[in-house]
Amino acid sequence: MTTASPAIPPPTRRQLVGLLLVLLWLTCGCAAILSHVLGLVWRGALWQALACVAVAGPLLVAVIRAVSLPKGLVGVSRGGYRVASVAAEPLQYAIPWLGWSVLVWGMNAGRVSIASALLAGGAVAAFSFLSGFAVMLVLRPQEQDVQLNCMEVILDGLPPAFDGYQILHVSDLHGGSRLSRVPVLDRLAKVESLGPDLVTFTGDLAASEAAVGEAAAALAGMKARDGVLAVLGNHDHWVGEKRVTDALTRGGVEVLGNDHVRLDRNGDTLYIVGVKDASYVKRDDLPRAFAGVPEGASVVLLTHSPDVVYKPLSERASLILAGHTHGGQVVFPWIGPLYVPTRLGRHRMSGLLRFEGRLLFVNRGLGEIFPPMRLNCPPEIALLTLRRPGASV
Repeated sequence: MTTASPAIPPPTRRQLVGLLLVLLWLTCGCAAILSHVLGLVWRGALWQALACVAVAGPLLVAVIRAVSLPKGLVGVSRGGYRVASVAAEPLQYAIPWLGWSVLVWGMNAGRVSIASALLAGGAVAAFSFLSGFAVMLVLRPQEQDVQLNCMEVILDGLPPAFDGYQILHVSDLHGGSRLSRVPVLDRLAKVESLGPDLVTFTGDLAASEAAVGEAAAALAGMKARDGVLAVLGNHDHWVGEKRVTDALTRGGVEVLGNDHVRLDRNGDTLYIVGVKDASYVKRDDLPRAFAGVPEGASVVLLTHSPDVVYKPLSERASLILAGHTHGGQVVFPWIGPLYVPTRLGRHRMSGLLRFEGRLLFVNRGLGEIFPPMRLNCPPEIALLTLRRPGASV
């Protein structure tokens, strides 16, 4: 049985009006550029501008794939990742420029030189990027946009003493991300007064080395009876595994790197198992993490990537907490997310899921990566209350 995340929401009237205005703006702007650069009459410039706008979607997907290119380099060193990132960064500008240039040249074959097509394509790309960044600023999540999702999770075999145990789940801070108008760390203020039993963090603390200390201090400042437990994500490994681990440890956060801790309460036991990143870095080791955990024990597994559900031994977890997907981050009405980095697919990108017998909660996270905006996918902090089957509330 597989339980999917909530359906993609239908567009609101405000969204439809906004989309029409954006399309009108892009079409008229591109038409003006083509008319000026290529000397086209307005009618010809208009239909060519419509063609340019029509291919904007595929080009945007290509840009996101290009910027994500270094993340696909399995086992790459920290230095190698930096080199790949620097090499891939210009692609987000080169791909639209070349794509629109080829389109313009094809629509005016025999009448426009390649140089003119490159100039027109570059102007259209620059106009589109400037417009896009304006939209990103408008759609950047604010502190008040953060959703606190409180839910009860029924776990078979949960020890009686842990009935009602509350776990605060935080993920994907990405502190120090570019174009951050509202500091992501301020979003943690939503939960200062909750007082859960345990705080868990499932990776991607900071987007840069400079932001590691501040992000670690914010996470360490969260209070819980049983402390704060964390696992590292792919960005943490790229920023520097030791740097991130040391910063968290200094603040009193316990980092589980293919390891586990045992929580005891009134003679009952709950195990928290944590594994390293199982996505791009692939440093997870479930056999090592579960070593010493008794068969049949109640286990909460912390992982950055939800793809750990495909790994042997993941079935031993009563509940798996993950992040990494950002819930799609940019989720278009009807269409869905542009890109979801998980094998689980576009329709299992967030929420409480049951996948092949595994109970999994995928957190939408608090931060963003490129594009630095969210649409139909607000930042999330989750408060999960563990319950025994049939327990009275």
